[in-house]
Amino acid sequence: MIRKVFTLALISALSLGVSGCGDDAPSSPPAVAKPAPKRAPQAKGAVAEATVEDGQEEDKPVYSYNPASRRDPFEALLEVRKPMVLEQQVPLTPLQQYDLAQLRLIGVIIGKGKPMAMVSAPGGKSYILKKGVKVGRNNGVVIEVDSEGVLVQEKYYDFVGDVRESVQKIELPQREGAR
Repeated sequence: MIRKVFTLALISALSLGVSGCGDDAPSSPPAVAKPAPKRAPQAKGAVAEATVEDGQEEDKPVYSYNPASRRDPFEALLEVRKPMVLEQQVPLTPLQQYDLAQLRLIGVIIGKGKPMAMVSAPGGKSYILKKGVKVGRNNGVVIEVDSEGVLVQEKYYDFVGDVRESVQKIELPQREGAR
């Protein structure tokens, strides 16, 4: 029953569509206007001496873009965290070439001496962190090493230009199988 109704609706839609497409041609073709010759824009006070003759085309002005004194459209308008520039041109340590998120904490040693931690960089090298070691791209300094991880204090400029400080923690990964 549903199939019969569907085919009947399809046939009626096709017949209406075909009957709407007739060969009703207009009795006279529409008039086509001949395009007027183009004239070059003239500066004020200048007199046009050259005329455009049939068959010749005018020289079109060539457009050129000069990006001088304009901002790059692909550059971000706001830089949320702009790293602080070091006053002294001190060479960066290998740990200052990585973001804190790229470093993986391998282990922490807490005993009689100063607490230390070992981190692994993306290249596979391992480094020892102690209190006062510079780490991270935002001039971070290790402020504390405890049994759960390493606290790093970073200073940066926010989008307004104020100096902000943030403390981030590099945590030890959870041990598998032991609780």
